[in-house]
Amino acid sequence: MLLANIIVPLVVGAILYAIVAPDVIFVRALGSFLGNEVTSISQPETAFDYFVRYYLMDILWGYALVFALFLCLGNNAAIGKVFIIAFLFSTAMELLQLTAIVPGVFDIWDIVIEGFAEAFAAFIIIKLFLIRRL
Repeated sequence: MLLANIIVPLVVGAILYAIVAPDVIFVRALGSFLGNEVTSISQPETAFDYFVRYYLMDILWGYALVFALFLCLGNNAAIGKVFIIAFLFSTAMELLQLTAIVPGVFDIWDIVIEGFAEAFAAFIIIKLFLIRRL
């Protein structure tokens, strides 16, 4: 069950990226690797389209990051430590977009949204995996 909380959000996020955001670096790199040309789609028209295009994949991947760190650091890792590592990593990746090191567009809301997703994942871990041990 722990692996499903990593794999499912990553796969769903990758599929969503390919469908709604073919112009992002991840999808272009994948298209280049597979030898496919990537075409851009129109800009989001509704608030829901905007949310899916700009935040849902970050939510899914931030959620998966917390579960992956929990798995890698061991099930005995303090969940607060896991959350802090995930949040700092996500924040650092977003801040690096202000430089030429990591291409992309900086968005403060990405940090906020990913923080909520990571906190939610930590809450799920506490409820499903840590409380059961007591």
